[in-house]
Amino acid sequence: MGTPRPDKAEDLDGLRRLGERARSSGLRTALCHGCFDLLHVGHVHHFHEAAALADLLVVSVSADAACVKGPGRPLYGVADRTGLIAALEAVDHVHAAEDSSPMRVIEALRPDVYVKGPDYARNPCVRLRAESALVERLGGRTVFTDEAVTASSTALLRRLHA
Repeated sequence: MGTPRPDKAEDLDGLRRLGERARSSGLRTALCHGCFDLLHVGHVHHFHEAAALADLLVVSVSADAACVKGPGRPLYGVADRTGLIAALEAVDHVHAAEDSSPMRVIEALRPDVYVKGPDYARNPCVRLRAESALVERLGGRTVFTDEAVTASSTALLRRLHA
């Protein structure tokens, strides 16, 4: 897959400029962040729901070292994961995060909506509470999508190795 489409890939400075342009034009931005190790139908539904909440959808993808999901994970490097996500029509921009958290991404973009999946609504971790607090401090809000969780990358991979 390689690198994402150049017209969709953004570094932190690009996200900062994107957020500023969006705000000055009255456009709303949504941000999804995660490992997205093995893209599946649940991710696609999540991105479509997130895209419906704003004018621009940015997906930030965790660095390889930040995807602590077990031996041999992530299955694909960040360039392949961002490239695959960039190929989705619902996604306007992608960012390969260098950090283990999306805090610098949130600070740069200042999204109107920070979108997490329903599994996070049921089990909000300390990290998510800090991320949501930053989003709110910058004028945005956190929203949980309500698509049915029919799959997770980890569960799918466990099933294949069982």
